Amino acid sequence: MSRSCAPAPAAWKAPLLLLLLAASGSLAGVLEMEPSVTAVLGKDVVLPCRYRAQEGEQVVQVTWLKQGADGQNLEMVVLNSEYGEHVQAPYVGRVRRRAPGALEDGAIVLKNAVQADEGAYECRLITFPSGNFQGGMTLSVLVPPLPTLNPGPPLEEGQGRTLAASCTAEGNPMPTVTWETQVQGTNSTRHSSHPRSASVTSEFFLVPGRSMNGKSLTCVVSHPGLQHEKRITHVLSVAYLSDASVRGHEEEEDWHVGKEGASLKCLGEGNPPPTYNWTRLNGPMPEGVKVKGATLLFQRPLTPDDTGVYVCQVANRFAAKEVRASVSIKESELQKVHVVSASVVAVGVIAALLLCLLVLVVVFMTLYHRRKTRRISKKYEEELTLTRENSIRRLYSSHSSNTRNQTEETLHLRGDSQQGSLRGDSLRGTSICSVMSEEAEGRSYSTLSTVREIETQTEQPPAPAPTVEEKEEKEEEEEEEEEERNDENTIKAAMTHFVQENGTLRAKPTTNGIYINGRGHLV
Repeated sequence: MSRSCAPAPAAWKAPLLLLLLAASGSLAGVLEMEPSVTAVLGKDVVLPCRYRAQEGEQVVQVTWLKQGADGQNLEMVVLNSEYGEHVQAPYVGRVRRRAPGALEDGAIVLKNAVQADEGAYECRLITFPSGNFQGGMTLSVLVPPLPTLNPGPPLEEGQGRTLAASCTAEGNPMPTVTWETQVQGTNSTRHSSHPRSASVTSEFFLVPGRSMNGKSLTCVVSHPGLQHEKRITHVLSVAYLSDASVRGHEEEEDWHVGKEGASLKCLGEGNPPPTYNWTRLNGPMPEGVKVKGATLLFQRPLTPDDTGVYVCQVANRFAAKEVRASVSIKESELQKVHVVSASVVAVGVIAALLLCLLVLVVVFMTLYHRRKTRRISKKYEEELTLTRENSIRRLYSSHSSNTRNQTEETLHLRGDSQQGSLRGDSLRGTSICSVMSEEAEGRSYSTLSTVREIETQTEQPPAPAPTVEEKEEKEEEEEEEEEERNDENTIKAAMTHFVQENGTLRAKPTTNGIYINGRGHLV
């Protein structure tokens, strides 16, 4: 607080000094006033005026005046200790005393300050017995700014240096404008003055990029009439469209026949948010496939018909891009196992059939050789029987001959026996060629053994008449004889390879060293 009185006008300066000097021996009080007061537009402001009276002093009247544009002082209000408060017409309702009580505190309140209230004010006091005092002050009305932020043109990725936003603030005195943001850019500021205020405009420039999308750009306004800084935030919007990609059919994923829940998702970012469109290259979409936003859903198990190239188009107002996904459907492991199992089963069946066929062939050959052996054995027995019958007939014929003839017949019978033996040996050789026996069965019968056999057979009773079964057997035997006759030539040809030694057939030696043993095996 300044403890000085404002200089008095020259007309009453000398009487005031005389009054002060004429005062009794005590000193006068002190008038306290602020040299300048600041008001905020639209707010109430206090114009202080206080007198520190000495003992015995009293303030009788306080008068407030405002200096007009022409230099003349205009009375605003008069405060009198006896008559009270009197406000002049222009300030009725806007000026009042700050506090009731003694006039030592002559401060007044100016309501709803406006810019027209700016200027010089004067406070005049009348005291007793010290006389008159006066002091002056200046009122400044601050006009706080009302900042505005205006976005620039639409931002698009790939543009050059572009205006992002501009911020304007007007006030008294001139406000200060700054920017707060995380994006890289530059700003430029321009000022303009008005009769009772000044304005400032700041512009922020940047090179748009997708990384700037969604970032904030804040205009900060500072001014003496503001208790706190004013901030206006603008969120940047940069139009862009990223490259599209497809997720869901990577190489490591197994898309096989029968797989359920398969899907393809199209990935693409942009501002504004893009739209998605799925198509199939060179053909319509398969049945059971649904497009849901950015996802292509296969609502059934996969089939080989799902193989193909699927195209996803991503687009917004800024741009349009597409991506392709080549889908190949593999055979399932279960199918492979089934194919392998079927192959194994087929091979097993074929092997079983071949094995059965081989068994049948072996059985058939075994039965055939057994039957062949039985036939040859039976033929041999028949031949032996015929030989014996011939011997018996010759024996009967020899009873009517003389002894010499009997001897000759006996010798002849012996020769026949030997021939029969040779013939039996020939048949035995045939059995050798047909895998019949191991030893050479061909042996000659001596005359004595033949006679004994004949005698034995002679003593037997005559054979009964053949039955029907025997006839049938005989007919079968005749048929077999028919077959054996065909084999006889073969037997004879085979006998050329044998020689009779001591009643035994032996193979003739050959140059290749091959002979047939008793079992009919080639050696």
